[in-house]
Amino acid sequence: MFDYFSRYIQRKRDLAAGVDADLVAGNRKKFRVGLLLFIGGFLLFAGSAKIHGVMAEVLRWIGGATFMVGFFMVTWAQQERAFLNRPDPKKPPSLFK
Repeated sequence: MFDYFSRYIQRKRDLAAGVDADLVAGNRKKFRVGLLLFIGGFLLFAGSAKIHGVMAEVLRWIGGATFMVGFFMVTWAQQERAFLNRPDPKKPPSLFK
């Protein structure tokens, strides 16, 4: 358990020092865009309740699609963040050093 914790701390230090900084920054941007799409899709879908007719149906479809794309982008960014923050695996024992 302590070994995992020390590798985790080392990975955090590497990320703070700039290792994979472009990947982390890109992932933050992906999360923000996904969150905006998620919220925007929800607002479009909810706003379609006040409108009647064909326009309401169009807003429901666009809002639903935007909501789903935002949901998948946020989920993708969360999984990528978990991968980027995971410490490097423990090296297997070796007979020769």
